[in-house]
Amino acid sequence: MASGIRISSIALAAFAAAAAAVTPAAAGDAKPSFADKGEFVVCTDATFPPMEFFEVAGDEKPAGYDIDLAEALSLHWGIKSRFVVSDFTGLLPGLESQRCDAVISGILVTPERTKTYDATPYLSTSLVVFTLAKSDLAVSDPADLSGKVVAVQAGTHYVEELEKINEKLKSEGKAEISIQTYPKQTDVIQQVLVGRAAAAVSQDTELAYRDLQYPGQLKTVYAFPGQDTFGVYLRRNGDDKTAVADALSALVQDGTLKSITENWRLSPEAITAGK
Repeated sequence: MASGIRISSIALAAFAAAAAAVTPAAAGDAKPSFADKGEFVVCTDATFPPMEFFEVAGDEKPAGYDIDLAEALSLHWGIKSRFVVSDFTGLLPGLESQRCDAVISGILVTPERTKTYDATPYLSTSLVVFTLAKSDLAVSDPADLSGKVVAVQAGTHYVEELEKINEKLKSEGKAEISIQTYPKQTDVIQQVLVGRAAAAVSQDTELAYRDLQYPGQLKTVYAFPGQDTFGVYLRRNGDDKTAVADALSALVQDGTLKSITENWRLSPEAITAGK
C-alpha cells in the first residue's frame, strides 16, 4: 500500500472526529430544496486524489477532500449523503438529468460552465505542468510544449487551455502540442510514469498527493499564472446556491473546512468559501 493511501486513512479518521463537533443547521437557517428529501446526492469522479478517489480497489464509497466536504454539508443540514460515481465527462450531464443534487469533484469554476449551472467556490488551486523527475523537459512558457505529447483528462478545462496554446503555436508556424485525452486522471498519471507522454497538466492539489504516492518520481516544471477555484455545482433552483454558500461559510466559521483542508495536507489559505 502506498504511503499516500495510508495518509488518507489518517485524514478520514481525523475528519470523523472534527465532524462530530459540527452543529446541524438551526431550524431557521436556509436549507437547499433537495434537503427536503432527507438526502444529499453528489456526483463525483473518483480518480482525482486527494479530492476524490478510491482508497482500495473494490471500495463502494470514495474517499477524499470533496467526499469529506459533502458529508460535512449533509451533517450541517441534518440529512444523509450519497455518492454517484461517474467519469468526469458525465458529471454535469448527471446533474442536469437529476441523477444528483450537486457535483463536488475538483471541478473548476469557469465562465462556460456557469452559463448553465450555479457554482459556489470553496478552494483555490493552481494549474501546473508536470513530468518525470528524471526528465530534462524545461518549460518557462507553455509554448515550450510545442511538439510534445501531453496527457490530460477528457472533459476538463485543461484541454481548452492546451487548445488555446495550440492556436498560438499554429499561428506562429510552430509544431502543435499532441494533446492525448484519457477518461480518468489515474490514466493520465500512468502515461507520464511509463513515458508515453512527455508531460501532463493537472492541479497543484493533485501533485501534492502524487508526490506522496510516487515519492521522487514526478516534478512540476511550470505553473500557469493566476489561480483557479474548485466549486460546488448546482442546478439553478430558487435559493439553493445561497443555501450552499451559507453552509460553506458556516463550515469555515466553525473550523470544519479548515480541519478537512489540513487533514488532506492542503493549505487553509487556499479556502475561498465565505470570502
